[in-house]
Amino acid sequence: MALDTDAASRVIAQIDRDELAQLGCDLTSIPSPTGQEREVAEFILAWFRAQGLKAVAQEVEAGRPNAIGILKGSGGGLSLGFNGHTDTSFTGTAEDLRMVRAVEPESELRGSIVDGKVRGLGISNMKGGVAAFMIAAKALRASGVALKGDVVFAAVVGEISRTPVGPWQSKEYRGEGAGTRHLLTHGMHTDYAVVADCSDLNVVWTQTGVVQLKIAAFGTAEAAWGSDRAKAPMAEMNAIVKMTRVIAAVEQWGEAFERQYVYQSPTGPLYPKVNIGAIEGGAPYRPNYYPGVCTIYVDIRMPPQVRPVTIKAELEQVLDALGIEYEMELYKSLLGHEGKGVEPLVSAAEGIYRHLFDQPLRHESPDRASIWTDTNIYNELGIPAIKIGPRGRRIGPRAEEIEIDTMVKAAKIYALMALDICARARPPVARG
Repeated sequence: MALDTDAASRVIAQIDRDELAQLGCDLTSIPSPTGQEREVAEFILAWFRAQGLKAVAQEVEAGRPNAIGILKGSGGGLSLGFNGHTDTSFTGTAEDLRMVRAVEPESELRGSIVDGKVRGLGISNMKGGVAAFMIAAKALRASGVALKGDVVFAAVVGEISRTPVGPWQSKEYRGEGAGTRHLLTHGMHTDYAVVADCSDLNVVWTQTGVVQLKIAAFGTAEAAWGSDRAKAPMAEMNAIVKMTRVIAAVEQWGEAFERQYVYQSPTGPLYPKVNIGAIEGGAPYRPNYYPGVCTIYVDIRMPPQVRPVTIKAELEQVLDALGIEYEMELYKSLLGHEGKGVEPLVSAAEGIYRHLFDQPLRHESPDRASIWTDTNIYNELGIPAIKIGPRGRRIGPRAEEIEIDTMVKAAKIYALMALDICARARPPVARG
């Protein structure tokens, strides 16, 4: 790393802890469940304009803009993108009762500052990271330090794991990469990228892919009363009872899959995961009938070398052996990726972390690294990307908190990453 320490000090001096905390509060106080990100995007765009950055609204779909701020360089330098999502893990509405047993008052979901922490829905995942790179953008601009390359700060929609399926087809269910894929297929390419999603300020550049599928088992939809179990066995008549055998088989397969497909990445192992996340069956208002259909929904996190067709084939083999009529539909597939060409970015991050904190930069722990984030889309499209971001914790069914000092550390890292990478001259293009 050839960091200009003089310029670094000037940039760091522009990072205001109280301003960062209040910005995190402001972002958190604007509800932005998946599909409803417009209001927070408009706030971010206005903020970028006020700091003298070029503000670009990318309409991913009606009411869902990516909010982008661009700090232009003088030319001839490498460019760097920062990425964070504006949608939140929970909606903040009564819909969340489908996922959690009870919910806290809405007042606890709005942004507040308590004991050196920012609290509210979405501050950890991941408005704290968005606020950190926004403040880094302001610091770079206010410092007057000249950069050769452009810096792109992208607050994107639709990263949370939500998938359109069955009757759930609206924009509120289009997550897991919707905004970043639009960002990168509509011109916002950079030489390198940093995804500010939560990682305890550790670094990772390999992440798992996702397969989601639904499996249906079938029974006979007729009245159960008056029937003889010997002549009409539940295992033949009742789709829910049949599904218990399917669930047992999927669980047994999942246990073997998780052992077999551990992936050894440069930052440590990635662990696959199989989870039966939802079940539908029968009619609650008519439980006197054998249910004719029962369906489960399965989420599978797979490492980079595994393809969706492999998972489908393995599961079909397992379920065919049961001798049960079933239907299986794969309705989501996102590949995992190991970033290629990330070495200059990783080296810069390591040097900056040591410069700032006099400690080595650690790798993300395997259990936390074994997830899907927008980092994968950058690496899929050939833009070397790492993930490094501040993480807080859940303090209620939905509410979160994050240390302000952790956000400040992230803002410093981001500002100096831009200072380092975007001060570098672009290598000459090799022409054949």
